[in-house]
Amino acid sequence: MNCFNHEDKPAIGLCKSCLKGLCKDCLTELHNGLACKGSCEDRVNMINRMINSNSQVVRAARHQQRTFGVLSLFMGIGCSVFAVWAYFQLEGSFLPYFIGLLALFTLFMGVFRLSRKEQYPQPEEQEA
Repeated sequence: MNCFNHEDKPAIGLCKSCLKGLCKDCLTELHNGLACKGSCEDRVNMINRMINSNSQVVRAARHQQRTFGVLSLFMGIGCSVFAVWAYFQLEGSFLPYFIGLLALFTLFMGVFRLSRKEQYPQPEEQEA
């Protein structure tokens, strides 16, 4: 493949923004990719910022996944204890059964959330 601007020179890389083949004279090396000199540098920098921002969002989503799972387990245990207490204190009431079902549901959700570790892939570490 030859350079997009100089058809007689071989391309040594592709612009990260427009994907044009570029020779040594036409490219600018940026932190995480190549860009067309004078035209695509800002766009490639913006693409790199978007990739870094997405990595932060994925880390936050993984943290929320774990937090929700642990919170659900604690709520399920608390509801279970309350359901057992209500069963012995409120004989003939439907409340212990309702709370028991709620406890089972929240325990299930907690285990389900904590077991789904691969829902959000591990972001690749960016080089400094």
